[in-house]
Amino acid sequence: MKEIIIIVVTLALLTGIALADSGIPPVPETQGIVTSTTIDAVGNFATASELQWRITDDRFGLTEVPPLGQSGLDGRRGAVIYESSYTEDTVSSGIGLIAYDKEFDVETSGQISGQWNIDALKEISFVGVDGARVVSTDNIFIDGAAYDGFAQNMIICPFASPENNVFPSFCNRAGAGSTIDMTVANVRTTSNDRFVMPSADHPVELNHDIRVSELVTDLPSIGSASAYMEVLIQEDYGFQGPTPVTLGERIEFSEVTTADGDITLFEKLMHYESMLTSPGPVSAP
Repeated sequence: MKEIIIIVVTLALLTGIALADSGIPPVPETQGIVTSTTIDAVGNFATASELQWRITDDRFGLTEVPPLGQSGLDGRRGAVIYESSYTEDTVSSGIGLIAYDKEFDVETSGQISGQWNIDALKEISFVGVDGARVVSTDNIFIDGAAYDGFAQNMIICPFASPENNVFPSFCNRAGAGSTIDMTVANVRTTSNDRFVMPSADHPVELNHDIRVSELVTDLPSIGSASAYMEVLIQEDYGFQGPTPVTLGERIEFSEVTTADGDITLFEKLMHYESMLTSPGPVSAP
């Protein structure tokens, strides 16, 4: 008997108020990396991508972090550091009918809402011969940390940054990814994030989506698919002056979804967003 598995999951984690990823401004010289890959073949194939990115405005630079300095380059805000990574590893074994398309874009300049620093789109159609399989894994990760900083030095909108209001210290990270192992596959994944921004008027975001569906009508994808998301939030309240940095809030989140068999639809949408919407007071009451 044919097993049909239908899973549709939409996951969104929005952090605001005291949860305050500020993002980080770009360095003066910016770069772009773009690749486009198309494979249409009978046989086997392999492809791998890896990106590691670290950026800080600590006045002593990356080589001296840790520890993170309490003052950034402009001297008016706490130092900020962000780390982001993206990996994809796809390989087939045996002989199969292959259709593979991948668009990958890295932009180190400041990006606003709707634009991305890392953006990857991948589509795979595969039919294995005599048990041949395709295995594909994607992961995207972002980690940011900073000391307190005055909001008016970080936000353009004057209504969002009253004088002397503060972005609190934070140490937040989020990661998401997916894996498929299939003899018949029709798969689409997207991965993107934004953390380098001209100002903190825009949220820090991370997204990873996977959709596994029928290859053609009444021919499901066959094999296994899984997807996960993990988030850790650690926040201060944004007090400055004699009050030391203290941990005011901690949130841990994780979720994993798997399916194995004849898959008509497996879809998981994962979204992380963090933006300060109400800057805190300058000093403790």
